[in-house]
Amino acid sequence: MSVITIVSILGIAVGVLMMIVVRSVMQGFEVDFRNMLMAVEPHVIFASEEKSESEPDWRSLVTAAKAKPDVLSATPFAGGVAYVETESYQTGVQLFGFSAAEAGPRLDKLKGSLLAGTLDLADDTLVVSDATAQDLGLRVGDEVGVYPSDEVIEIAHVYRAALDEADEDKKKKMLTGIEIKPLKLRIAGVVRAQTNRDGGYAYTSLTTGQKILKLGTGVTGVAVELVDPEQAGLFAEGLKSALPAGWKPTLWTDADDARLAAMKNEQIMMQLVLLIIAAVAAFSVMNTTITVTTQKRREIGVLTAVGARPGMVVSVFVLQAAIVGVIGTLLGLVGSFLVIWLRNDIRAGLSMLGGGEVHAVDGVFLATIPVNVQTGDVVFTCCVSILLCLVAAVIPAYFASRLDPAAALRD
Repeated sequence: MSVITIVSILGIAVGVLMMIVVRSVMQGFEVDFRNMLMAVEPHVIFASEEKSESEPDWRSLVTAAKAKPDVLSATPFAGGVAYVETESYQTGVQLFGFSAAEAGPRLDKLKGSLLAGTLDLADDTLVVSDATAQDLGLRVGDEVGVYPSDEVIEIAHVYRAALDEADEDKKKKMLTGIEIKPLKLRIAGVVRAQTNRDGGYAYTSLTTGQKILKLGTGVTGVAVELVDPEQAGLFAEGLKSALPAGWKPTLWTDADDARLAAMKNEQIMMQLVLLIIAAVAAFSVMNTTITVTTQKRREIGVLTAVGARPGMVVSVFVLQAAIVGVIGTLLGLVGSFLVIWLRNDIRAGLSMLGGGEVHAVDGVFLATIPVNVQTGDVVFTCCVSILLCLVAAVIPAYFASRLDPAAALRD
């Protein structure tokens, strides 16, 4: 156990530790983010981007969707951008109006994020995110006014037309006619926002949503919850024939498809970097083997002089590399699980050393460092580590086995 052998073992241990920890954390980020999206977004939304003069046959779509075996719920909803206001402030939200009786699985996903109140979605009530509640200073039981964004657009058009009006009487009449009549609702619940973008969501009953958005008895679309959200694309493809004219599917992955793709690319590049780290550790083993074969030239010469075959000489050094590789891999494996176990404490310590502090709220996405340890990845990492050590040892051992015994003994 020379110093260079110990250094080689530590190099392998660090390489294995890095490969397992980084791979597990990267996968944890992706899994947590996908789970967050699945919790926030309906798995599939069928809707039209443009308003139709005639009411589409969404009921047939609901029937066709519910007939599929992997569907938890298919719920018509009234959705759109709306403004929530108090006496002093207002903010925009993405409004969803569901029938609580039909949207059970959809609401079940939100129950884990419920901070106060209820998710019953009774008429004339509103459930908002904690971000919206904080912006407006809202609590359960408070009354707010809600109106659709279309009204603001219409008012803007009227106001612009009034400014262009040359007749002062007509201008005054147009300006005095501008009025917003928000629907008064009571805050029934507050849910935790999982992301900044999620902070602008609000939920109400289907009937109330139709009143706010002035849909009459119509709906904006149909939200579907699936047993396996990963099959959302295949499910949407299978219902194309049942879609009303102009309607298109939107998958839960579409909400942040760019970020999901970026995570995949990051994982690919990180795997490349980790393989380079493993190769560097293997070079360390090769360096050890080269050093040992140089130091043991006379012993190699004696072995070959008494009839040892090249394969026997090679096996001696490969066995040494295997021992080094196994010990280093085991140390790296133990160290990786220790780092994973203490990852949040390590983050807090590093943050304190850097003069900062960790702002983490339990239950919020990325409040802790996520990990997703895959047994297959761990086994693959350990096997690759040991294999690289063996390959790194074979090359110098092969050349050492071909030494001329007489020349080796003279040195």
